[in-house]
Amino acid sequence: MDFKSLLQKIVENVDGAIGSGVIGEDGIAIDQFSTKSDFDITAAGAEYSTIISNAKKASRSFGLGKTNEVLISTEKATMIMMMVGDNYFVTLALSLDGNLGRGRLELKKSIPELEKLL
Repeated sequence: MDFKSLLQKIVENVDGAIGSGVIGEDGIAIDQFSTKSDFDITAAGAEYSTIISNAKKASRSFGLGKTNEVLISTEKATMIMMMVGDNYFVTLALSLDGNLGRGRLELKKSIPELEKLL
């Protein structure tokens, strides 16, 4: 399975999912899948890569270990980001009424396959 197929599967398995992407910690997207033409998950992911980097630094500074997941809820959407290896993350954008628990589960299940593809 390639990146796009795997991302599409994640989105299709989660009620309320808007899109998903695999992004490097440097902000460069590997691939994406979105259900809305006006939502660019790679642009959002690129902006959120700074937050991922800062969360990783803070976790280390406080002796909390590795950062595994970051969740950001805004007035229009929820972004779930999970680390894939040391330098990448997979993100899922959900509408406010989207199934957050299922989204987290689908991302977590996808990580081993994404690591193989990287």
